[in-house]
Amino acid sequence: MYYSFGHDRNSYSAIKQRAMKKTTIFILCVLTLYAKAQLYKSTEGTVSFFSETAIENIDATSKNIESIINSSTNEIVFSVAITSFQFRREKMQEDFNEDYMESDKYRDATYKGKINEKINWKKDGTYIITSQGVLTIHGVAKERTDTGLVSIKEGKIAMKNNFLVRVADHGIKIPQLVLYKVAEVVSVKSTITYSVYSKQ
Repeated sequence: MYYSFGHDRNSYSAIKQRAMKKTTIFILCVLTLYAKAQLYKSTEGTVSFFSETAIENIDATSKNIESIINSSTNEIVFSVAITSFQFRREKMQEDFNEDYMESDKYRDATYKGKINEKINWKKDGTYIITSQGVLTIHGVAKERTDTGLVSIKEGKIAMKNNFLVRVADHGIKIPQLVLYKVAEVVSVKSTITYSVYSKQ
């Protein structure tokens, strides 16, 4: 049986605005902590995820990404507002925010970690990296180690990551009455471009 859940567009828009404001505050806090360090700030980026289901595959993309790299310590932080993910079908987006992610309560996905390899951030080159850190989704923090690729060219930094997220690791429960069932493991991809951050 199919159930349709109510959706207030004005309320949803307000939640999204609050979520983006919280994301900005998160990044500003990081900037304050590392005010004297050489920082690289994201200028554009995309994060997407894919989940295979019995009815229809689910995929969504967000371009509202905030990220900082501290080149002095190799630390990296990343934040994306859950409500910023865009889906092909409105019903998928409603279920994702209301039933799976509870984005009114858990508004951001964040990552705080450190790149293990030594990188000359001012020199052109390509590096395969590993990072260790904490990914927080749905209010549940999970330690993890991931691999990625960093490319540096003419002061611009591009970082690509492909990784898997186990839904149960972050306390995400799939209601029995929703139409689209999310897979137990979701594939996530991100591509972010950075440039030197300078205070105006």
